[in-house]
Amino acid sequence: MAQQSAEDIGKNLRAIRQLRGLSMSALASASSVSKAMISKIERGDGGVSASTLGKLAEALEVGISDLLSKDEVNSIVYSPMESQPVLHDSKRKFIRRALSPIFPGRGIDVVHNELGPGGRTGAFPPHKKGVHEYIVALSGTLTVHLNERKITMNAGDSLFFDADCTHEMANDTQEPVSWLLVIDGTKYVKAIT
Repeated sequence: MAQQSAEDIGKNLRAIRQLRGLSMSALASASSVSKAMISKIERGDGGVSASTLGKLAEALEVGISDLLSKDEVNSIVYSPMESQPVLHDSKRKFIRRALSPIFPGRGIDVVHNELGPGGRTGAFPPHKKGVHEYIVALSGTLTVHLNERKITMNAGDSLFFDADCTHEMANDTQEPVSWLLVIDGTKYVKAIT
């Protein structure tokens, strides 16, 4: 698996922010991520949580995967496991691996996620109304928090929800958990080039 470097994430964040014509201050205001943190990420000065990337992606109207990497658009995209962008958030015991091709204008993100025992993704901000998420639990027991609602999923269970709510995934067990996530934002596809 190709773990994305902090430098790669920083370059992508800066490029997309500049394409959107946003200053760091404007992005900070739109995302509720501090200007200092945005500057740190853009400099490639260290790890960033998936929830912070989620806030930035939502403010920039892109998927988190767009912040991890940008591939050339092609009608056939083969992605061996070792080349798939991976975000490791060791503090939260969270691993996020992008399975879908990462290029502008596609609107669908397919992601494989893992949480170690006691791990949490951190809260993801609400998406715009019309963005949907689908979860399929692959192994273990996954706890999904949707605003005030708590749903416990076991291997093989599936969940669909309108993602215009705060959402967080947790592993409240002593065994690892993994799930497949599909984010459908086709309603809001906006090219980043």
